[in-house]
Amino acid sequence: MRIIDLLERDAALYPQRTAVAVHGGTSVTFADLSDRVRRLATGLEAAGVGRGDRVGLMADNGLVFFDVYLAVAYLGAAAVPLNTQLTDPELSFILSNAEPTLTLATSDYAQRLKSVGSTGPVIDVEGDDYAELLASVPFGDLDRAAEDNTALIIYTSGTTGRPKGVCLTQRGLAFNGLTMALVQRFQPDDVFLSTTPLYHAATGTRVCSMLADGQTHVVLRSFSPESFFAAVAEHQVTISILVPAQLRRILDHPGFDEADLSSLRLIVYGAAPTAGPLIRQAYERFGCGLYQGYGISECVTNLTGLLPEDHDMAIAGRPELLDSCGRVVPGVRIDLHDDDGTLVPPGEVGEIWVQSEKVMAGYWRDPAQTAEALVDGWLRTGDLGRFDADGYLYIVGRAKDMLISGGVNVYPSEIEAVLHDHPAVAEAAVVGRPDPEWGERPVAFVELQPGETLDGMSDWCCDRLAKIKVPDEFIAVDTFPRTVTGKIRKVELREHLSAD
Repeated sequence: MRIIDLLERDAALYPQRTAVAVHGGTSVTFADLSDRVRRLATGLEAAGVGRGDRVGLMADNGLVFFDVYLAVAYLGAAAVPLNTQLTDPELSFILSNAEPTLTLATSDYAQRLKSVGSTGPVIDVEGDDYAELLASVPFGDLDRAAEDNTALIIYTSGTTGRPKGVCLTQRGLAFNGLTMALVQRFQPDDVFLSTTPLYHAATGTRVCSMLADGQTHVVLRSFSPESFFAAVAEHQVTISILVPAQLRRILDHPGFDEADLSSLRLIVYGAAPTAGPLIRQAYERFGCGLYQGYGISECVTNLTGLLPEDHDMAIAGRPELLDSCGRVVPGVRIDLHDDDGTLVPPGEVGEIWVQSEKVMAGYWRDPAQTAEALVDGWLRTGDLGRFDADGYLYIVGRAKDMLISGGVNVYPSEIEAVLHDHPAVAEAAVVGRPDPEWGERPVAFVELQPGETLDGMSDWCCDRLAKIKVPDEFIAVDTFPRTVTGKIRKVELREHLSAD
């Protein structure tokens, strides 16, 4: 199955249903969307885009993401979304690595792309050239694309090194839509709200997954609690995805209790670790189901799901479930392996290996990294986890983040979970500092609740952790350096330690 098969079905079955609505802006039906992207496909082909080519895109949230992601799919080409927060050197590296045939961008970003040296023409999507592309005749060769064509190249955030281009196929993107429809129980009248940038994998792949059965996709141009409240009420949103920082801002907003959120049936939270107290607050105040899971770009994001009923069990007496990321979703297999590649039993920590139709085709122009990640039909994630007896997966961290202190494996996530339970802690992150005696020792960076101090943090940890796991030092921070999805950039925390 291909992405375009999902769109063609939706256009045939639900022609007048709203496909995309940009809050405060344009909306299009499925018939409109199909016609629009097929016209753009013809225009892009005339501009030189063919099977296997790349088309760059740099823009803030809007209809253009649906245009480009879907139009290139008809040609068997791939969209390359560009993170608007990248520095010029980061942007230059991605452009030179991807070598897009052309790049589409809004006016302000178009000028920037030209200055950093885009490899092909840059077309301003707010200008006449883009309007001419959309005025082309609809693309008619519906058999041009194949399901194994790469349709989307998502560059990783580069938190541990240079970004890698994750190649996601039409089959993988379509299959992910069907798995999400099952595990998140899509209904024909569901309205999904994107609150995070569409250039990121977790949100960008929703462009395809909301085509599973003609669900409406609403997009916020930029997030604020006020815009979230307004969009939910106006569009009668039933599902939305929120990263922890957004979730906290919404819950803390003085207008929360007056906001009309009655249409919501599911909040999907995640993309970065979420503290238990914040989850409990969301559970109590939203009055709808909660869902979170573990996923990575290399597998079209979601691999496990902690379902609404799992949250019910957690609140009712199994609080440890809130530390898990749920159980494996349909169409995915996860095994845990030790350093020798041997399967580990439930309860023991191992590297997460994944097998699924959703697994990437490889890293763009990086055969060495691809060969390291893809082994005998499995993806080695580099993440460490353990299963409990009921099949719930607990992430203990990245293999590269694990500390070895006095010959003992120390997992930062275990220490972070203890700190998150402290009433004075808003968020915490743990990294290792080289130590001549122990090899490494944990150091905790802590964002405190207003008016709180670090007093008693060591005693709190000593009461709950083995001595070897108690941080040597606690450092208060005003804010954490983060990726666009809210993940803490631990590489910058380590750099801070090395600079001391």
